[in-house]
Formats: sequence, structure tokens, C-alpha cells
Amino acid sequence: MAIYKAISSGNADNLAIWEIWDGAAWVAASVLPGASDDVYTNGYIVTITTSQSYLSFNRSSVAAPLSITQGGQFQIDGANEITLTGQVNGSNVGQAGNNPLSACVNRLATHTNTLHRVGDDVGGSGNHCYGFWNGSTYDIDLVGNQQGGSSNYCYGFYNNVAATFTSIVGNQQGGRSAHGFYNNAVSTIFSEIMGVQSGIPQYGFYNVGNLCEITFIGSEAYPQGIYNISNSTIINFGGRSFNDLQTGVMAIRSNGNVVFDLAEFRIGLTPTLNEIVLYPATVLENPPAITNVRTGIVYGIGNNYTGTCAVPPAESVVKNVPVDDTVGTYALSGDLIERLSKVGTIEEMTNIIINS
Repeated sequence: MAIYKAISSGNADNLAIWEIWDGAAWVAASVLPGASDDVYTNGYIVTITTSQSYLSFNRSSVAAPLSITQGGQFQIDGANEITLTGQVNGSNVGQAGNNPLSACVNRLATHTNTLHRVGDDVGGSGNHCYGFWNGSTYDIDLVGNQQGGSSNYCYGFYNNVAATFTSIVGNQQGGRSAHGFYNNAVSTIFSEIMGVQSGIPQYGFYNVGNLCEITFIGSEAYPQGIYNISNSTIINFGGRSFNDLQTGVMAIRSNGNVVFDLAEFRIGLTPTLNEIVLYPATVLENPPAITNVRTGIVYGIGNNYTGTCAVPPAESVVKNVPVDDTVGTYALSGDLIERLSKVGTIEEMTNIIINS
């Protein structure tokens, strides 16, 4: 593992902008930084136009002997499909609020192709120190966690434009005073979010954008996991939701519609403590036919059915013949049995007439 810093603004593929720490001093880099290296902007703009893989992306200040200057930024630009791999860390020096230049990595509006983001995006330790800022409307998918930082408003991931997130595979975790994932854009589509959403003190996934559709699949939401403040945004949630039963803090809070598209919905403090399983009516409904339910009996969810099967009482059925959940109790009288014993069949009567 090595530590790199930029010594001028330029493209990440340009070896001339990099120096490497040799353990005692900074020297000119002989190879580009790679997947095992920590990389610092050192106050400069490093432009990324091709896929890059670093151990970490940083814009923080570092004390002597490294003496790295805070500031600068990694900026994703151009028309190439890019995969960006590695952990992105927000700064340790406070930044301006709601500003793309306050993020460690900034995907510019001029990046006009798909971005594949692999790795954690972590907010910094200074106010408004964002990890990752998305300013492009082109598709993006994330594999990794979005973690709020340890200071105010230092979100792990800040989305500021109407993009389509084809998938997010990872967890959203709130920080000290910062949400893990913050969506500020209208009409944003989140096709699939698969992971754990948890807050305390701040929310894991926080949406302020109107007219969005946010779909969680197979997720587990814990107290302050998800908050949607827009009444025109729809949340589709499939998974388990665990509320704080002692304080009443909800896992999912929304001013808009929440559609639970799932086979079962679980609520509780933890997966093993006070968990209650709720099933939608469509899952529970498997009613018997009305012809198999005795007449007049109303049944089913919402009392939607009335039975039509007429069942005679046991006392009107011949003794020992099965009926309902018992057997018949009606017994023929002795006189009737005696008279019936003298009744002849048609064949017997025919023979008597012929032989008369």
C-alpha cells in the first residue's frame, strides 16, 4: 500500500500529476496509483475520465510529515462508461452547504454515460463534508454502503439531479448529524435498493425530492432507517421493518404513499425481540368454495362470502348414517318396520298375478 498526492490539477491517468510517499519524503510517482493505494487531491482538481480503482479517495488535510493540503476534488467527466472503485471519504475541514464542490468525488453533469460505483461513500468530520456528489442525469448503480459522517450535514452520498439508480446494493447508515444517503432531486428513480437502512441519530435514507419512486427490495429498515418528506413521492417497500417499541421511533416515515409489495411484513424491535408478522389479505386468502360452507355462514377477509351448502340436522337422518360432524339419530318405528316387511316387490306381485 502506498500514499499518493496530486501536485497539480490534471487527468488521473497522467503520471506527471502524482507524487508518492517513500516513507521519508515525497518523490515523483513511477506508476499510477492502484487498488491498494490511498490517494489525496492535495488541493487540486483530479479529473477522472476512465475507470479507476483506489483503496481510498481523500481530500482531507494530513499533518506533518505528510503535510497534505485539504481541498481539491476528484471530478468524473467525459463520455466514457466508468467504474469507480474504492472508499470515498469526505473532508475533515468544513465546507459550504449544498455545494457540489463540498464533496470528495463530484460526478459532473458533463459525464454522459453510465457510472458503476463500487465501494463505500463516507461523510467527513467537518460540516457539509460530503463523500460523493452526483450531478449527472445518466444511469448509476452503487455497490457499497452510504455512511453519514461525524459532523453536521456530512452526507455519505448526495444526489442532486433526476437520475435513474438502476440498483443500490448496500446499507444506508445515518451518522452523528448526517444522513447516509440524501436525495435532493425531483423525479429520481431508484429501481432497486437492497440492504439495511438504519439511523439514530440521523436517517439512513433521506428523500426531499418530489415525484420520485423509491423501491426497496429485501431490505431491513431499523429505527430512522427511511424518511421521505415529499407527499408526491412513492416508496415501494419489500422487507422487514423494526421499530423502537420503547420510544415509538419508526423505521419508515413518509409523507407520501408507502406500498408494501411483499408476502409478509415484519415489525418489531429486533428480528428476535417482539417481532410481529403481518400478512397481506392477498396472501392469506385461500377460502373454501361457498358450496362447501353451510348456508348462511359469512366468512373470509372482509366477510366477502356466504355459504350455500344446506346440511340436514342429525335427527332427520337415518341412525348411524354420517352427516355433518356426527351421524344420523333418526330410527324407524317398530310398527313401520313390521308393515314394510309385508310389502312385496314388483316382481313378486307380477308372479302372483300370472299364477292366479
